[in-house]
Amino acid sequence: MRKIINLTGIIILSTLFFSCNSGSKSSESAIDSTTKMTDPSGVTSDTSSAAETIAQNSSDAGKTELSNVLIYSFHVTNRCASCIAIEESVKKTLDTYFKDELKSGRIKLSVLNVDDKANEKIAEKYQAFGSGLFITRVFKGKENTTDMTGDGFKYAKNKQDKFIEVLKSKIQEYLK
Repeated sequence: MRKIINLTGIIILSTLFFSCNSGSKSSESAIDSTTKMTDPSGVTSDTSSAAETIAQNSSDAGKTELSNVLIYSFHVTNRCASCIAIEESVKKTLDTYFKDELKSGRIKLSVLNVDDKANEKIAEKYQAFGSGLFITRVFKGKENTTDMTGDGFKYAKNKQDKFIEVLKSKIQEYLK
């Protein structure tokens, strides 16, 4: 009986780990994939390609010497409460502190389902096989990425104000 309980516990933990977790690495490269972009109000629309978006942002940034920030919020089809809380916190942060940057296109939010075949390349780039939150700074054609997934799972659901402060700080740093 004890073996069955232990085995059940391992199965449950494995399921949670693989459905709500992802690996990550920092990267400096261009993105070559089609994504679905979601604005802070939750409206999703297809874009021609993330690479074209970055190229446009980079050329604009080169003219004005300003960086752009790309926020990728990855999730699986069946989402847990923490995954949903992370997305809601990101949207709240952007709506509260970065409306002008969103409107101008200096910040772009992409909410992407890793189970969607169209998002396969971008998910591979960020090694997102489940939930993940990545903030990418694009400046003069180079990218610098921070994985905020751990902070999201640690704070978004039960300490949303703390997570918003951490996220706000990172976005402000990347906008400089």
